[in-house]
Amino acid sequence: MVFVTTAFMFWDGIAPGNPSPSNYYCIDDTTSPDYGTCYVQAGLARFVQTDTVNYPVGSLPCERNNTCIRFTDTTWSRAVYNPLFDYGAKQAIVTRFTFRTHGSLTRFISNISYLAGMYVISTGYDFAYSIFFPSIQYEATGWPLYIPTINFKAYYNPYTIASGSVAVVEWSGTIFTPRLYVGVYEDNRNNIWYMASGLVVWSYESSPIAIIPLDYEEYVLYRELRNVFGYAYNGVDQPGWNADDIIRVLKELFPDRAWAVFNDRTYTLYLYNLTPEFVPDWLVDRLVPIAIKIIKRPSDPSVAKAWLDELNRRNGYIQPTSEVT
Repeated sequence: MVFVTTAFMFWDGIAPGNPSPSNYYCIDDTTSPDYGTCYVQAGLARFVQTDTVNYPVGSLPCERNNTCIRFTDTTWSRAVYNPLFDYGAKQAIVTRFTFRTHGSLTRFISNISYLAGMYVISTGYDFAYSIFFPSIQYEATGWPLYIPTINFKAYYNPYTIASGSVAVVEWSGTIFTPRLYVGVYEDNRNNIWYMASGLVVWSYESSPIAIIPLDYEEYVLYRELRNVFGYAYNGVDQPGWNADDIIRVLKELFPDRAWAVFNDRTYTLYLYNLTPEFVPDWLVDRLVPIAIKIIKRPSDPSVAKAWLDELNRRNGYIQPTSEVT
């Protein structure tokens, strides 16, 4: 059985390749004239502030500057990627993740009973205990901390930032799951922030794939979609059972949108409301199609460009605004 290995990289305020991005943080001190400011390298930080009287929606500097996503509700566990993928009847194999989080709540509890304020994966909605914790280490006296029974390594404040704390978690192994979430345990706190970078690696059985960026709420709305292919936030790793069925359903539901379908048996890439110049090089390099067939040419190039821009955005092919140092 042939498997496809894929990876999703997170750029939620910090670039993944920066070893010590100490200049990226948010200000959560309400007495500071810079309150609500977020300094990000790439992507958006997350800021929780429920007081919409003193801080109306859109009034925080990070909202005005488009450097954060603001939440006006508190919760215990929040799924940041809800989900990262959902393959329904298909199974994926998660093999690795690494996350670095900057945040005002970021910490390890009881070395380690559970995590707070930092990115972690889970097969459900509980991001305090995820699928790894509690795993309390009685013999550990300092950081970094390695847990051999689950092959998990954690760093706490390996470098300092002007506001908040830093945590890095790394793991490799094998988890079989049809769906995966990435989220943060927020402990029902208000006036907190976090940003993160990282990588999740997983594999799935080689299949025809639907290449269309969708919001999960949009995907689950249509049983026809769920019957023919699975969901992935990146809009690419969406395996199905039959390329013809995927094409038929997408033509019925989204006749005015751009999308592509890759048949892994014939190595043919089918384009709808697209032409080859809109297909990014990174996607061609990954799929290596031996034939490209145009089902329908775009009557409006903006439809094709919107597909390309969103695909690039979700797959980290928009460069950071600040130089990696």
